[in-house]
Amino acid sequence: MTTLAIGQGFTEAERERAGALYWEAFGRKLRPAFGDSAAGAAQVTAALRADRMLVARSGGEVVGVCGYHHDGRGAADLSWSRLRQRLGAPAALRALLVLAPLDRPERPGVLVLDGICVAAAQRGRGVGSALLSAAGGWARRHHDEWVQLSVVDTNPRAEALYRRLGFRTVSEGSLGALGHVYGFQRFTTMRKRAAE
Repeated sequence: MTTLAIGQGFTEAERERAGALYWEAFGRKLRPAFGDSAAGAAQVTAALRADRMLVARSGGEVVGVCGYHHDGRGAADLSWSRLRQRLGAPAALRALLVLAPLDRPERPGVLVLDGICVAAAQRGRGVGSALLSAAGGWARRHHDEWVQLSVVDTNPRAEALYRRLGFRTVSEGSLGALGHVYGFQRFTTMRKRAAE
């Protein structure tokens, strides 16, 4: 059995793999901001911040990533200036307007996770659990009391994992009429004490 290792960040050589995992997991809800999958995947892959990612490797290959918010920056730099530079002003404005309802801001004392992705062939093998455990360790080292994440109603398997690991619901929300745009209607925000 190959050993699973969790580390901070990815190398530039691993960027494409990390981006592919992120897009596979979140492309359905991010695609409307960019018009099509190829453009969206390229933009998101280029925008990923290695310093805001925990990375799971097995046999030297990236098999999972967990992004997070820290010091006002999340896992992907989808800021106005970056998007405007890469897309031009009209497309950047459209992207920001579409992405705004998905934003989960940072909170004092809380490590807000910004996407957990595991390669399809690795699901059910403890990769997600290991990433979440590493996130708890990161939170403790940075004096955060809580780890927080959001899960959408179309991903009951992930929600079941989070509950098994001790995450509890702190709020629920709905996108209302925008649900058809993003591919989900409801989301649940969950927290767990970093010390658990």
